[in-house]
Amino acid sequence: MRNVIVGLDGSEASAAALQWAATTVGRHGRIHAVVAVNPRADAAVDGDADDPLSLDGTSEHDLVNRWAADARGMVAELDTTVLRRPMHKALDEAATMDRADAIIIGAHHRSNDTVKRIGRATNQLMRTTLYPLVIVPADSPDVPLDGGKVVVGIGHGNATRGAVRWAAHPARSHEVTIELLHARGDAPVFQADGITDLVRHEVLGTDRERWEAGRLEHFAALFQAIAGEDTPVAVNSPPGLAATGLEEAARESSLLVIGRHRSRLDGGHH
Repeated sequence: MRNVIVGLDGSEASAAALQWAATTVGRHGRIHAVVAVNPRADAAVDGDADDPLSLDGTSEHDLVNRWAADARGMVAELDTTVLRRPMHKALDEAATMDRADAIIIGAHHRSNDTVKRIGRATNQLMRTTLYPLVIVPADSPDVPLDGGKVVVGIGHGNATRGAVRWAAHPARSHEVTIELLHARGDAPVFQADGITDLVRHEVLGTDRERWEAGRLEHFAALFQAIAGEDTPVAVNSPPGLAATGLEEAARESSLLVIGRHRSRLDGGHH
């Protein structure tokens, strides 16, 4: 990744996203930092303040002089933009305009006593954007990509294939250790990515162990074909649920990569 979009809003999560982006793209990379101004909130402020540039001007000042200031010296180029759009539309439009390698945002959790839920912009981007989406928690450990480990969740179908292909590129440009992780629960790791997978795996009664071992070998071969035969890759197939196995593996990794499944059967909720 050398050309990325980063969404900023002044929160700790977005600051962590910008820091991760700057460390990753390095001194030869480019960051386009974007602030989204909600058009309806902007109109309300304008009416009270009698100043049509009040919210835009404040956002631009904060973006340039506060939120993005520290990262400017870490990369070759850092551009800033304030857009009157909902956040997910602003970031997606900027990525299309720049032909970006990825969109990077902070993880905004909405939580009650028992459940954490991702923020609205994250949810909408996961469902709509065609660009790789990197989500950085505010409390993420400061583990740089160089010298770290990248965990790739292996499931079934085109989404897994896309994740493996994408992870091969950081392996070529950064000194990282790659682990392909395929947790073995009581159901397909990421459920069926399409009706063909569902029929093959559940209805036809294909030998599970043999079928899953074949998928692991296939994706490991695909990874090395892209990253190079000399690039080491570890394969791990622990028992248990996919989410639990991936979360545990991610605790000591720099990046967790999973495919974005767009199954019409379940809406990609997993």
